[in-house]
Amino acid sequence: MIDISPMRTDRLLLATVTGEPFQPARLYYTIPSKPLVTRVLSQLRCTREDHERGCWVWFYTAEAEALTFGRPHAELPAEVHPVVIGTLRFPKKGGMIVEVRSFERAIAAARFFGPFLGSGAVLRRARVINRFFEGAEMQGDLEQLHRHLDQNVTVIDPRVTEERMEQYLAGAKTPAAARRALDRYHKDRRRERHDVPLVEDFPLAPEEETPGFMHLAMTLQLRSIRAYEHWNGNTHLTLTEVIHKLVEQGAFVDPD
Repeated sequence: MIDISPMRTDRLLLATVTGEPFQPARLYYTIPSKPLVTRVLSQLRCTREDHERGCWVWFYTAEAEALTFGRPHAELPAEVHPVVIGTLRFPKKGGMIVEVRSFERAIAAARFFGPFLGSGAVLRRARVINRFFEGAEMQGDLEQLHRHLDQNVTVIDPRVTEERMEQYLAGAKTPAAARRALDRYHKDRRRERHDVPLVEDFPLAPEEETPGFMHLAMTLQLRSIRAYEHWNGNTHLTLTEVIHKLVEQGAFVDPD
């Protein structure tokens, strides 16, 4: 695997009560209807409607207790319970939004709610903060830091990447020529030091996703590696370079 720097100890890393680095994320779904989804949520013991806040709260208990984060449920002291691991909202324009405070919780949310909600609820987009937070940044509460998700957002348009790839592929008449063109494309991207923005809103590919949300997990884990390296001072490292190093090490090769 990629060489991971030792965690620096001269700063206090802000983490959730369940032990993951605090790194807010938001998942955007299309759903058949709000009543259908809330009916499912009302049947779960780990979710409860919060009328005052206008959302549903997802607790680390009951059906969700088996989920594993940085600190397993059994290791958490009694005084921290009930632990809120996410909130679910239904914006007026439709759909459903799941908000969490770590990438690990985002992956767990997709995997947890998928079977309960069925194929009608489709995960379309994600919004993330591509950095870790220092403990000193928490002047008030975590809600204040969570609001960074709505500041200086860069919305990724996949058509821009598609159009550029098409430019490289133009004139490629054979599969071998297409492979060479794509190789040039990726080399140029690496040379340009393409990286992710601080607050990134990007589309997912639900038609390609696996039942276990492998693609979402990989997408977030790669960004988490980059955030870890930046926290340790390796701010020159881009997401593109992280991916290329993992490819060179055979991390994405199917062992079969």
